[in-house]
Amino acid sequence: MPELMAGGYDWLETWRRMYDQERAQGEAVMDPAFGRSADYWAHRAGRFAAAARRHPQPDSSMEWLFPHLRPDDTVLDIGAGTGRYLPHLARRVAHVVAVEPSPAMRAELEATVTEAGLSNVTIIASTWPMEDPPAADVAFSAHVVYGVREIGPFLEGMDRAARRLCVLFLGLRHPTSALKPVWERVHGQPRLPLPAALETLCACHQLGLPARLELAPIATMMRYANAEEALLDLRDRLRLTPNPERDVLIRAAIAEVFVPTDDGMLAPREQQRYGGIVWWEPGTRTGAMSL
Repeated sequence: MPELMAGGYDWLETWRRMYDQERAQGEAVMDPAFGRSADYWAHRAGRFAAAARRHPQPDSSMEWLFPHLRPDDTVLDIGAGTGRYLPHLARRVAHVVAVEPSPAMRAELEATVTEAGLSNVTIIASTWPMEDPPAADVAFSAHVVYGVREIGPFLEGMDRAARRLCVLFLGLRHPTSALKPVWERVHGQPRLPLPAALETLCACHQLGLPARLELAPIATMMRYANAEEALLDLRDRLRLTPNPERDVLIRAAIAEVFVPTDDGMLAPREQQRYGGIVWWEPGTRTGAMSL
């Protein structure tokens, strides 16, 4: 399909290469004592849920989506995480199906559903794509595909599952790109990027999915309650265990890279101002063969 490979690039292979190189870099610098778990979110989900609650909802991505929803819709939330969007979605549509593979994240998701008193949400413990996915009018996924190596099946699975609309909310760069200076100060090497919105758009078109990209202003995507919370989270992201000498380096990087916000939090000096909304109408492929 050379006519679909813009600039001569195979975007699906470019995606895999970016994913593999970023993962290999992380593995190479990882502390040998760094804990591994079958569930990546096992000891992170609570912290992630607390951070998600700090972001005002509905955000600009949800505000974009709301006019496209109908009261009788079924909406598929792929990689629902802690369920930060569920209370707003569930009150606007007939049914929400939340797909989440992580047991720790699902525990937070179930707590969100219970706390909000939602009776029209079904939670499915599964990775994506699913062999037999539930049908939906709208399928969306928010900030999930950065951690997906095989983007082709993920996107094609969305196209098959949705009747009217497929949507992905993404950063133009990976949300943690704002933390590159911390990585580089501690590990002494440039941090390799993961694919994000622009690569997703190119992958869609290579698959024959006629996707469009719109920009949406975003508030601060990453912030911490204080320097101690930042230290705990950044150790994880740097693949390190507690160590007094290294913690001195991390604290110094926090002091250099982060600044206080108006509400007393800490946020990186430079963050993305816009996110990307990649969307298309399912069942309207341009005739390209899947890879």
